[in-house]
Amino acid sequence: MTGPELSELLYRHRISLIAGTIVILLAATGFFGYEKYQHHQVQRAAILYNELVDTLVAGQTSTARASADTLVHQYGHTPYATFARLFLARMDSESDQIPAAETELNTVIQTGSAPRGLKSMAKLDLARLYLEQKQAQKALDLLKAQDVAFATLQDEIQGDAYVALHQDGKAMQAYQSAIAALPAADPYRSYLQMKMANIGVAP
Repeated sequence: MTGPELSELLYRHRISLIAGTIVILLAATGFFGYEKYQHHQVQRAAILYNELVDTLVAGQTSTARASADTLVHQYGHTPYATFARLFLARMDSESDQIPAAETELNTVIQTGSAPRGLKSMAKLDLARLYLEQKQAQKALDLLKAQDVAFATLQDEIQGDAYVALHQDGKAMQAYQSAIAALPAADPYRSYLQMKMANIGVAP
């Protein structure tokens, strides 16, 4: 194609070319604008999360709960909302709002986008909640799938559940597994050995 022919082609299709360029520019502007908005949302969520932790440590439960509720309802797409649900579950449990605590923990467990580690933490917290409510079998059912990253805590809770069910042999095995997952010098081994001694089993 010669220079004049190319010029003629560009002239005849100038409207389409201009429109296409505008669409691309608008799309790019929208994408980067959305990215900036998302970044701002995460930054705001991080600030709220810090406020949540600070107020909770200071014993300002009502303020902490307000921050957690805001994170869950206004920043639910951020990881901080998942952390907020864990804190809400703890506050609900401490104030004897057991169904609410269970709901928060199950929400974390069932949220597909939640990090695996946070789901595991929610499962452990829920299993402890079941134990406190004298529902040892539900705790065991919840922890059937082994999570290597939380093996010691999971085995310990299973041991506690077996003790509650008067299955001392299985409790011993669970505590031994928990101890085996710890480094030799870890002081938590002594605590687990004490649990074994309390059920009449020599560590």
